[in-house]
Amino acid sequence: MMNRIACLFLATLVTSVAMAQTVYRWVDENGEVHYGHAVPAEHAHRGYDRLRRDGTVRERVPPALTPEERAERAERMAQEAEIEAEQRSRETRDRMLLSSYRRDEDIMETMEARIAGVNARRSEVQADLDQATQRFENLISQAAEESREGRSVSEQMRQNIQSVRDRMAQLREQLDELDDEEEGLRNHYAAELERFRELTGSRRQ
Repeated sequence: MMNRIACLFLATLVTSVAMAQTVYRWVDENGEVHYGHAVPAEHAHRGYDRLRRDGTVRERVPPALTPEERAERAERMAQEAEIEAEQRSRETRDRMLLSSYRRDEDIMETMEARIAGVNARRSEVQADLDQATQRFENLISQAAEESREGRSVSEQMRQNIQSVRDRMAQLREQLDELDDEEEGLRNHYAAELERFRELTGSRRQ
């Protein structure tokens, strides 16, 4: 009697263990479907299903991606991340825009103040350029006078002329940069104004 009970218990235990084992389903290179408690390594890359006791799919493991598919997926994810980052940045800029200005005129006043600063620097640079230009003309006149008198232009004079010429070129470049800065400010605040009007529903001329 005890032996029969022990055998029955052992059989029940073995059946329970077998039922508890995971069953997998996979397809080989010939399209034939296989079942087993483990997926052979040579077939795992094709994908497989992990089944429940009733044969329904508990988990579906997709086939491994090819190098081209991985590259395409990485590129797609990078593009999506870039779009999301731009959206977050846009939302942040919108919040700052609305918190910084109450009306259209505030934006225009801020722009004019920034441009006034550019104009102040432009005046300083222009004054330096005028001074350098006068210095250059004086040196050229001195060099011409020496030549008329039959004297050769000294090396020091040549260096001074070149130095002033270089300084004039630098100052003109600074003026061009200030022009670009002013244009950039006007474009920036024009875009700010347009966005502000979109967010607030304001459409003033």
